[in-house]
Amino acid sequence: MSIFKGLVVKEFREAFRDKRAIMAALFAIVTGPIIMAAVLMFQLDEQLSVKDSYVEFVGEENAPELINYLKAQQFKPIEEVPESEAAKWKEREIVLTISDDFAERLNAGKPAKITIKADYSDKNLRTTLERIETIINAYSSQIGTTRLLMRGIDPRITQPITIDVQSTATPESTSGLLMGLVGMFIMMALFTASMTASIDTSAGERERHSLELILCQPVSTVKVVLSKVVCVSVYGGIASILTMFTMSFTMSMLPMEKLGISIIIDPVTMIYITLMIIPLAYLAGIAQLFFAYQAKSFKEAQSYLSMILLLPMLVPMAVTIMPHKPAWLDYVPLAGQNIIMGDLYKGESLDIAAFAFTNISTLAVAVAMTLLLARSLRSEKVVLGLS
Repeated sequence: MSIFKGLVVKEFREAFRDKRAIMAALFAIVTGPIIMAAVLMFQLDEQLSVKDSYVEFVGEENAPELINYLKAQQFKPIEEVPESEAAKWKEREIVLTISDDFAERLNAGKPAKITIKADYSDKNLRTTLERIETIINAYSSQIGTTRLLMRGIDPRITQPITIDVQSTATPESTSGLLMGLVGMFIMMALFTASMTASIDTSAGERERHSLELILCQPVSTVKVVLSKVVCVSVYGGIASILTMFTMSFTMSMLPMEKLGISIIIDPVTMIYITLMIIPLAYLAGIAQLFFAYQAKSFKEAQSYLSMILLLPMLVPMAVTIMPHKPAWLDYVPLAGQNIIMGDLYKGESLDIAAFAFTNISTLAVAVAMTLLLARSLRSEKVVLGLS
């Protein structure tokens, strides 16, 4: 134990001297909350504020009532656009054309034609185009209802079936759809914070020719690997837990109730997530060390670990876009933790079986990689980085 303690102290001393590792950990802690806050503020701005939109009306004299109806809904002629926004709306360019026979066909009870010309692939125009179509459809529906009433017909005759929707969604479950991203940022912080430290203590130590000096001592390779894993895992684990707290604090400071979202993050939820972070930190640390030692140089190790860094982002994204999530995903490392975190943020009860099996499988994979790495360090090719 004294030998192992000395190795751990040595790893932590070197890690805390490395300014790059500390900056990487701080970057991971700060980035997630900032991105999440920016996304939520953008959604608040988009959903709660209806801004003026500017449209080029062609043939507006053919339907003056419709034009006035659109103007009342904050759709104004392109001629009235302020100079500060002229370039933006000229680039977006929405053209609404009213046919010359619009009034004639409307009076005859025939369908009248309106053409909307715009770039429907432009994300900035998506909300505006949806609004203008909804408003025109509402105007059309009013005309249809008036026609039926003038003929003494109940407009409800056109709707023989009505649907009464009773949603069982709670504010907590609605917030979970958005808060599912929090789990991804927590895991990304874990891998990002430990990456620099794992490269330095593996490929970096080998290039400094200090690894073979350690292995020449009467100490087992398992203890050497575990000392490095402890250091790297603590780095990532602390960054991940701090990210969880900073993101929770950030979310609590935003007016989420305006979006109909309720965020309840109690101490029990944080304890469960922390218990999941511990085996994940072990897995992240040993996985990065394992692949860093397979590299022949420091730069090659950076390339390998940059690809591993995509895992905590790609796995949650794959789970989210799956139309039918297989049940076995609840028990797979990374995927299982992300699903459980999402469920906890939705306010759902913890699945004890999935929680236990996911953590056990994560630890099993990490232990197996630890033994494989310890065995590989007995080879001169790995220690010296030979081809």
